[in-house]
Amino acid sequence: MKTVARQTVSFLLVTGLLASPAIAGPSISESATRAARAAADAQAQPAVKPVQRGRFITGVIVAGAGGAAIILGTTAFRTEDTTSGNTPAGAYASCVALKTNPVYRGNDCDALKGPNKAAVIGGAIAAASGVALMMSATAHDSVSIGATRLVYRHRFSF
Repeated sequence: MKTVARQTVSFLLVTGLLASPAIAGPSISESATRAARAAADAQAQPAVKPVQRGRFITGVIVAGAGGAAIILGTTAFRTEDTTSGNTPAGAYASCVALKTNPVYRGNDCDALKGPNKAAVIGGAIAAASGVALMMSATAHDSVSIGATRLVYRHRFSF
């Protein structure tokens, strides 16, 4: 009985293996033809990604806004909390206090105000992000930002 069962199992395995190509569908030559066509189409298409205009324009806007924040932080939005140049820490407060004296009433104390650090730092970060966004949108450039570095790659084609 055991030999009959083994022969039956062997017969079913052989029949299944022989019938599987007929059940599977297209022949090997058809599959090879399809794979060759797909490879030819992949070679015909350029490997370079096109310029992504939306990302590029967004990068220009963000970089411009960052530059504007830097300019405004160092000119119009100056603050009394920081000092400009080599002036001592309390120079602006001293200048304002001296304005009560008629001799010093005409002093212009605004020149002693320092840049707004938050606007300048935020603007620098926004400008750098905008430039990175612009560079990542072009066809030959790529930007990758890591925890400790910023990598910019430009690919040349000859």
